[in-house]
Amino acid sequence: MTPKGNAELSKLVAGAGEAEAEPDRHRMEEAVLATVAKAGPDDITLWQDFARLKRSRSGSDFDAVAEGVLTCFLAGIAAHPDMVKARLPKTGAAVPAEVLTGILDGSKAVDVTVAREYIKTLAAQDKRRAALDLGREYLAHVEAGDADAAVGGLLKKVCDLAESKGLITAHPTQADAAPGFMADLRARKEDGRDYPGLKSGFKHLNETFNGLTPGVYVLAGAPSTGKTSLAKQIADHVAKVEKVPVLFWSFEQSEEELRIKSLARLASVNSRLIWKARLSDKQWADADKADQDYRRESGRWLTVIEGNYRTDTVEAIRAAALMAKHKAGKYANGKDKPVLLVLDYLQILPPPEGERLNGIKDIIDRNLSELRRLSRDLKSPVLVISSENRAAYKPQAGTGKKKGESPKPTLAALKESGGIEYSADAVLCLWRDNAESKRLTKENHDQKTVRVEVHVLKNRNGELAKVELDFTPEWALFTEGKKEDLDWSAAMGEGE
Repeated sequence: MTPKGNAELSKLVAGAGEAEAEPDRHRMEEAVLATVAKAGPDDITLWQDFARLKRSRSGSDFDAVAEGVLTCFLAGIAAHPDMVKARLPKTGAAVPAEVLTGILDGSKAVDVTVAREYIKTLAAQDKRRAALDLGREYLAHVEAGDADAAVGGLLKKVCDLAESKGLITAHPTQADAAPGFMADLRARKEDGRDYPGLKSGFKHLNETFNGLTPGVYVLAGAPSTGKTSLAKQIADHVAKVEKVPVLFWSFEQSEEELRIKSLARLASVNSRLIWKARLSDKQWADADKADQDYRRESGRWLTVIEGNYRTDTVEAIRAAALMAKHKAGKYANGKDKPVLLVLDYLQILPPPEGERLNGIKDIIDRNLSELRRLSRDLKSPVLVISSENRAAYKPQAGTGKKKGESPKPTLAALKESGGIEYSADAVLCLWRDNAESKRLTKENHDQKTVRVEVHVLKNRNGELAKVELDFTPEWALFTEGKKEDLDWSAAMGEGE
């Protein structure tokens, strides 16, 4: 940097003190905290905005109050004065009693829209302050050292300072990141884990994907192939066996409908009879036991959210997932537990807040991109249900192996398939084998059983495959169609 440039930077830094002393800053902080506290943990999007601001803060007197509010939210309760006050002595923060009271009783709260504007303003101020601090420290380096050496090492100094101020993020080299890799593999073997990912409950699906590892899995199929039932069964199994948080967002079916699916499967009782409460004494007993088992096992880790197609954006889902991941803690080896996210379904997921997108295809492409980023950031799998084009499953002459049979699925069968085809880490399409379904139903004494082929049309981290499952709709139950090992040489069928 030239002497003239240094002089201009010095002038800018010298005048920064006045800019930092924003007279309305404390008022905005009070209003934001009061609004967040009043809204409580149910307003996930506001909580997410507030948490992002909290990560960018540095040394505010209100950080202690913010920590207390967030602690309450992570416990799933509204901001409690005693819990918030308990944080203050630990940090030495000095917040006047009348200010704290105004924050916690809601009297200083503002409209949520105003609070979000305050959050943007505060974040901009924080970023400006960090940049000015960077300028001060750079000038100090220049004035204290040799000019040639300062200019020669300018880029390194700027990068090091920017990293320390949180303006950029440094990523480790493979040499720094790799030392614990083999130890993790050995720990996995000692823990008896057959796969690095979460177990789905189906041997052949586990073999195909190596368990549910981080990534976006798109589960598609024609109506009545059992997409939601399969996704719920996988969610229940992961919650029960893996004991990690599972968040199931349903934009179509209610929490009650999904719970009945689980009870029907566990009790082997017709779901429609449970729904109508028309059960025999034995069926009541079986359903009661299933309910107890469900709440004691899967229910401890599973959360079902009835999605709102206006507000439950990917960012809102991220906030809830971060909260669940924080509450779940770590494995015994110190690794963070993953979170399984299940979204039913892709075409209803709302667009990112405030973005103008041209049609459903752009919305799906954007949401898939955000879901991939979410999966990567949380190191967790995301299972999202998708519909198919009607033409893809409508029986057509000459397209199926048998008369009246739907054509075998392809990636082109997916609605708005461009983004799905390229953004998903894995694509699974369900296809009903009508002839085999009739045979199975006859063998099971007219208990309707459907043979469903799971066509793995894309698998970023492994082989393509065809997995056979048997589906009993009345019980919302899927079982392995074949018990023997998957025959990879014959895994792929016609049209794949």
